[in-house]
Amino acid sequence: MSSKKATLTILLAILASCLAQAQGLGITQISTERLLLSQETRLYLSAPALPQNLTNPKEALEIWESGDGVNYSQRPISAVSARPHDDMGISFFLLLDNSGSMWTDIDGKDTQDSSALRVEQAKAAAKDFLGALSPLDRAALAVFNTRYWNASLPGSAPEDIARALDELRKPASEDAYTELYLSINRALADFSAEAGRRVLIVLSDGENYPYAQRTGKPNPESGTASATPAELIDSAIRNGISVYAIRYGAQKDPLIGGIAGQSGGRAFDAMDLEGLSSIYDTIRRDVLNELAVDYKASMDTGEKRWVRVTLRDSAGARYSSERYYYSGTLFGQGAGAPKAWYFLLVLFAALAWLLLALFKLERDTDKTGIRLLFGPKNQNTRFFALSGPQTIIGAAPDADISIAGNPSLRASHATVLFDEQKNVYTVVSDSPITVNNQTVTKKHLESGDVINMSGTVVVFDEALAKPKPKLKPRK
Repeated sequence: MSSKKATLTILLAILASCLAQAQGLGITQISTERLLLSQETRLYLSAPALPQNLTNPKEALEIWESGDGVNYSQRPISAVSARPHDDMGISFFLLLDNSGSMWTDIDGKDTQDSSALRVEQAKAAAKDFLGALSPLDRAALAVFNTRYWNASLPGSAPEDIARALDELRKPASEDAYTELYLSINRALADFSAEAGRRVLIVLSDGENYPYAQRTGKPNPESGTASATPAELIDSAIRNGISVYAIRYGAQKDPLIGGIAGQSGGRAFDAMDLEGLSSIYDTIRRDVLNELAVDYKASMDTGEKRWVRVTLRDSAGARYSSERYYYSGTLFGQGAGAPKAWYFLLVLFAALAWLLLALFKLERDTDKTGIRLLFGPKNQNTRFFALSGPQTIIGAAPDADISIAGNPSLRASHATVLFDEQKNVYTVVSDSPITVNNQTVTKKHLESGDVINMSGTVVVFDEALAKPKPKLKPRK
C-alpha cells in the first residue's frame, strides 16, 4: 500500500509542473552557484508564452520566494537573458542502458542484423547528437546494466565519447540486469561538480530491475545499495540537474517520467532510430531556447526555499510555475541565520587578502606566470610559466597547465591569451570564473589578480616578466 501511495504522490506532484510547462512556463533548473558570493539565484525557464516583442522581458515576469512554502515575498529581478547557452554552452551527461535486452531488436527478438539492435540504434542517435553540439557544449557518458561505469568523464571530446560507444559489448547474463534507479543516482553524483546548465539524458528500454532484489544476492559492484524515485528527485534538485528520460521500446519504467518532470526535465518515448534522433534534437533545442533569470534571493533561514515564477503573456493571460531548491551549505551546515563564527571566516579572508596585497608572492623566477595558491593536495604554491599566444588551464592531461585532483575543474577550464602587440594578458572561460571575487567570463589581467576556477585558485603576476631596470654607472 505504501508503494502505491508513493507512486501516486510522485505522479500528482509532477502534474502542476508538467501542465505549467505545456501551457507556456516551466522552471527547468535552479542554479545557486552565485548565491553565497552575491546572494543571487539563477532560474532557467522554458517560457514559450513570453511575448516576443518585449524590449524588457522583466516587465512580463515576477519572482516570489519563500522559506516555508507558505509565506512568499516578491524578489527583485537583476537580469533576464534570452538563449544564454549560445554564449555559455550546455553540459550534457548521457546515461545509456547496456542491459541484455538492449541487444535485441525493438520487438525483443534476437537478430543477426546488427543495425536492428536497440543498442546500435541508441549508439547511432547518440553519435548524431554529439556531432551537432556546439564547441562550447560539454559532454560525458556513463553506461549501466548490473554495473555502472563512467565511459567518458565530463568535458570529454565528442570523438572520445563516440569511441567509447563503439567499445560497448554485450554483457554476460550476470551483468545484464537494469539497475536503472541506482545508476541515475550515481550519474547525478558524478555530474554534480559541473558548472552552468546541466542536462542528464537517460536512455533505457525497460523498468528498474535491480540485481539484488531479483536474485536475492548482493550486486557484485554496489552490494545491497538502492535508490528510490523520491531520492532521485531530491538529488537532482539538490544538485541543480535536469533529467530527461528516453523510454525506448514498448516496456517502460512507470516512474521515470515523474523523476524527469520533477527535476525540471521531460520524458519521451521512442520506437526506432528516427524517433531517438528526433528526441535528442528536441532536448537540445528546448534547452537552447531557455530564458535565464537572475534575481536577488531572500535572506530566509533554513536550507530549503521555494520559488514561484509568474508570467503575463501578450493577451494578459497569467502563467505560474513553482519549485523548491536548496540554498546550499557551509561546511556541511544549512545556510541559516548568520552565526558569530561566520564573521571570523570573513576576518580571516580579509587578513589573507591583506597579506597578499602587502607581500604578494615570493618571486623566485623572472618569467610571466601564475602560481597555484589553493589547489589539490601537495600542489599548493606551485608555479606555472605562461608562454605563447594562449595557455589552456584545466584538468586534462594534455592541457598546457594541467592541474589534477579537483573534480570540479573541467578538462579545459580557462585560457590565458597573450596579445604581443599590446603586451596584454586576458583570461577567458566558457563558464563563469571569478577574478578578484568578481564573476567574469573574460578579463584583462593585471599583476596580482586572483583567479578562482571552481576552487582551484591561482595568482597572476606579470611583474615577474618585467626586466629589472639597469643602474646608471656612477660618474
